Amino acid sequence: MELIIRLEGFEQRFGGLRYEVRHSWVVNGDRHETARGWEYDHLGVKTAAWQDPRRGGWYFEWTGERVSKPCRDLIHTDGSVGTDVDGGSRYLPIAPSIPHLIESHALTDSVATWRPWPVGSPAAAAIALIDGLVDVPEASWGRSRWRLSDTVAVMDHDSWDPKNPRRRTLVWSRDEAGHRQVQEVLDG
Repeated sequence: MELIIRLEGFEQRFGGLRYEVRHSWVVNGDRHETARGWEYDHLGVKTAAWQDPRRGGWYFEWTGERVSKPCRDLIHTDGSVGTDVDGGSRYLPIAPSIPHLIESHALTDSVATWRPWPVGSPAAAAIALIDGLVDVPEASWGRSRWRLSDTVAVMDHDSWDPKNPRRRTLVWSRDEAGHRQVQEVLDG
């Protein structure tokens, strides 16, 4: 019954929601950009669902991100959003709720036009201390944290790879003031 209630609630609240999320990042000095579509639909009678022996409850498949991938987008009856990484492993939570995921997507999209910075681990810790950065709790959770000012955005998140767990930091700035703040930290 819990699973049916969560499926129906998902469909009523989010069914049919569509949006694109733009991303920007720097690799080897080159700026990269992409946009990926998200669709909030379950698959009707073809919706696959599984019991979760570890956490209790159930989780079910939904459309999610529209890209070719080995994993499934999943929603747990506890309200969390997750994946199974390779299409057959156990449930891995990636966000505490759909609203948290949507808010994180909104921030990712809004900073996509800002300047992305290639930042390594030592500099990332210093950049996270820039004056004026404020936590964004509605887009953050244990595995992912957003901090934002008018000119600098910082997002830390854990990798999904259990064999190579690491924390990754992404940084963007806009306007001269933001660029100057980040550059001062990088210089030192």
